[in-house]
Amino acid sequence: MSGDDDDKPTVVLDLNALKKQKLKQEEDLANIAQELEFAVGADDVVPSSSAPKTPPATDIINAEDAEDFAENFLETGATQTPKPKAPAAQPSSQKSSFTVVLFDFQSDFFTKSQTHFPKGFDYQIAKSLAELNKYLASKSFQIVVFNYDVNPKAVGQLTTQIKQKFPTTKTMIMASKISPEKAKLHAKTASGAHGYFQFPIDSKKIEVEFLKIQSSVKKLA
Repeated sequence: MSGDDDDKPTVVLDLNALKKQKLKQEEDLANIAQELEFAVGADDVVPSSSAPKTPPATDIINAEDAEDFAENFLETGATQTPKPKAPAAQPSSQKSSFTVVLFDFQSDFFTKSQTHFPKGFDYQIAKSLAELNKYLASKSFQIVVFNYDVNPKAVGQLTTQIKQKFPTTKTMIMASKISPEKAKLHAKTASGAHGYFQFPIDSKKIEVEFLKIQSSVKKLA
């Protein structure tokens, strides 16, 4: 029936495209997830009792070719642990709430640090590609937030697909080292995000970036 068809999501994350870009075509979904994760050594394991931190900090590199720049957006640099600041008080002014999906693939950074994010948004944690797919089926405005330091290649692939296939979903990249100038350059590439944020976590600044992304969508509409 046509009514039933309208209720079904017509687009889902194209895992085959991920395979064609970076992985073998013969791998199934489980293998894709395994390939996407970065190896974590004993020194990189975050104790459950410790404060949330990211993997070794990364820095932006210069690249003449735009696509090379997108692929090598950040390179390994000195270790830097983002230290969340105390959560800011919720603004008294009323603001529209929308969903913010925190992609915690093979990581618990967002799970541990979510309390330091600004209040007033509908936060959802996605810890797998399947869970991310579920949220991408939504046709409402939402923002997916990626921690670039955990897995740059996977983030680049996912932001590219989301930009191409999910017009109501916008993306934000968080990273340890990123200048406004380099962020503007990266935003113009195929894997560019709609917003960028440099660690450490700051509730007020994150809220500003969220609302800036929302505002840009309203202007286009």
